[in-house]
Amino acid sequence: MTALDIEKAAGLSHILLNVTGMDCSGCANNLTRALYDVAGIRNVNVIFINGTAEFDLDNEVNTLANVIRSAQQATRYKLTPFSSDTQSIVVTMNATEATEFCAHLPRGVDHCEKLSKTTYEISYDPCVVGAREVLAGTGAQLGPPRTKSMADTGKRRLIRVVALTIAAFILTTPVVVLEWGRPSGISEHTTLIIAVILATMVQAIAVSEFYMPAVSSLIYNKVVEMDMLVVISITAAYFYSIVASGFFFAGVELETKPFFETSTLLITLILLGRVLAAWARKRAVEAVSLRSLQASTAMFIDHRTGDAVEIDARLLQYGDSIEILPHSRIVTDAEVLEGTSEVDESMLTGESLPVFKTPGKSIVSGTINGGGRLVARVSRLPGRNTITDIANLVEKAQGSKPHVQDLADKVAGYFVPVVCTAAVIVLIIWVVVVLKLRKQPAGNAIGTAVGYCIAVLAISCPCALGLAVPMVLVVAGGVAARGGVIIKTADVIERGFKVTDVVFDKTGTLTEPSLEVVAEMIIPTNQATEDVVLSIIMAMVRGTKHPVSEAVARALDGRGLQNIEIHGLASIPGCGVKAQWQGLTIRAGNAKWLNLGETTPVLDFAAQGLTMLCVMIGDHQVAIFGFKARLRERAAGVVRELQRRNIAVHIVSGDARRVVEDVATDIGVPREYVAAERTPSEKQEYVRQLMEAGKTTLFCGDGTNDAIAVAQAHVGVQIESSSDVTRATADVVLLHSLDGVVSLLDVSKAAFRRITFNFVWSAVYNVLAILLAAGAFVKVRIPPAYAGLGEIVSVLPVIVAALTQPKLETRN
Repeated sequence: MTALDIEKAAGLSHILLNVTGMDCSGCANNLTRALYDVAGIRNVNVIFINGTAEFDLDNEVNTLANVIRSAQQATRYKLTPFSSDTQSIVVTMNATEATEFCAHLPRGVDHCEKLSKTTYEISYDPCVVGAREVLAGTGAQLGPPRTKSMADTGKRRLIRVVALTIAAFILTTPVVVLEWGRPSGISEHTTLIIAVILATMVQAIAVSEFYMPAVSSLIYNKVVEMDMLVVISITAAYFYSIVASGFFFAGVELETKPFFETSTLLITLILLGRVLAAWARKRAVEAVSLRSLQASTAMFIDHRTGDAVEIDARLLQYGDSIEILPHSRIVTDAEVLEGTSEVDESMLTGESLPVFKTPGKSIVSGTINGGGRLVARVSRLPGRNTITDIANLVEKAQGSKPHVQDLADKVAGYFVPVVCTAAVIVLIIWVVVVLKLRKQPAGNAIGTAVGYCIAVLAISCPCALGLAVPMVLVVAGGVAARGGVIIKTADVIERGFKVTDVVFDKTGTLTEPSLEVVAEMIIPTNQATEDVVLSIIMAMVRGTKHPVSEAVARALDGRGLQNIEIHGLASIPGCGVKAQWQGLTIRAGNAKWLNLGETTPVLDFAAQGLTMLCVMIGDHQVAIFGFKARLRERAAGVVRELQRRNIAVHIVSGDARRVVEDVATDIGVPREYVAAERTPSEKQEYVRQLMEAGKTTLFCGDGTNDAIAVAQAHVGVQIESSSDVTRATADVVLLHSLDGVVSLLDVSKAAFRRITFNFVWSAVYNVLAILLAAGAFVKVRIPPAYAGLGEIVSVLPVIVAALTQPKLETRN
């Protein structure tokens, strides 16, 4: 069943939609409200990060087509259904070919959607028909992949708002100058004409940015957002000034003169806030796409000729045979048919040692083949493989996180009706005061009352509230970046300082990615002295890319060993290397391959939790090396600092328990906070259990298997050497050292304090400003013409608070 005809089924159906047009959490909130307003909808989950919306639909109450139509009308986003059971390819063909193809869709093809004049997207069931068969049936050419880039969306949004702000600033400057300090050579009549023209142009700029979203939200979602208060303020100030100007040109001056600088300055200042907000959001967009680990091409083996041909990975079909060349990325999940090789699965397991693959073993997309050639049968297609599964889990976890900006929207939800009510009350009170107490005519009473009412509306525009979060985020991001901490999501500021538990992965996070020789034993023989043994070993490992060989080469480098010539050096995947020296066979590899598992040296090294390399000349064991991953320089210091702050530190790893416990002992983590031999989903479960216990959790990891746990935690952090997947999903990237975890907490605490101050200041300012503008104090008031100055007074403390965030300390 596809999403296109799912409404025909009876009962409850789970619907997944692709959404185009969302660029922030507010957009997701709008769509969520719009969907809940449609009959028959429940369990809505909108994720703006990957542009999806999912919900349950009661097919007896509504249809999918109806839901999409209603939601698109309410939000202006484009919604298109897709099914997890179908695959799609983009092709280019002319109109005649497209018409013919769409009129006679082949078996297994679901539908054909026109994307542009010559580009079409074809959806098909890969279990029924293959991509190459679909392409052959169209006579078309494979087109570029249909992708969406949040980075591009954020960049376009920033450019657009910057352009609007610059235009508004250019138009506002003459208005402000003429209204506040009109040169003697320019008449008031000329000043008003210029102000009317420029203010109208600024007002036009505000239509798409403020008016349309506010009105759309009010009409379709029945929600009054912050944009509506902006609209009320600038509209009231602008139209009163237009009316007052009309009276002036007619020869009648109202008690309250036009104040075009108010509406123009308000629009410019609020647009400045939008620029900062767009900048902050752009910094939060994923730096590296999770799905970029998917290889774009594959070596397809043609069964008719036996030759391997490079094709686009989108053209792979179930059951295809593919060739995986040495040191290449595996294109998709498959089963090995021929060959042996070691595969680097560190991006999947986080561990540095490669995994030996033989016929019958499974290989997964995104991992890196070693030195052997493999032939494999495709078991899952690109876009439906392990990388995709992990991506979906990560995106779902990301979508469940709260957003600090929601606080501003909620406050604005109460702010707008309160201010409007206050303005109406002020209007009524001043009409009564002027009529009954001052005994003035009704015209003066209305003019005076309207002036006070407009002043209240104009001065209460929540610029400080709008800037409170994005301004602090931008500056906090700069402060953190200078300290080697890249904050990518705004939510970190809200949650970071509340962290009670920090969970570290071991490999590549607490330890360096590379191995280090920590123990060695040399056993000379009659044929080879200790110096000769070490020289032979150096000749075997020099230039080899295996992590164990590289560690041995580093350990032996600089010992002044002699150059010994060996012959027939060969790598045995999953075992080690072998060569010939003076007619003797030299083998270096794991103890199991060399049948040394029960020897005393091997048992001693194993008891210490060491990875081992054993070396034999002929039938004699001549050396054994023990390895450990070296602890990061500041690991123990960071753990001590976190514990000093009463933050519990945990270690969760896929490594053996003895190895993990040794690391925990070295850095001071209690054993009850150690979890070993955990799979990716078990790591996520460990974090989830902490969260269910009421803990605010930070997870710092490395490797694709950690990406799920990173996304699950309240705060996800990755260290510089992490794989691309974790880099794409983490809230924070540490560029220098683990000290960044402590620095992150400091930045979060300082920034959140300033956000709190900004909200409090916004409330205090608006209360005092409204009282002054309303004439509550007999001898002190703020006339409407100077309400725009109040915005500067409102915004200035917010800017100062943001810019005075402390720099990060240097920890030794």
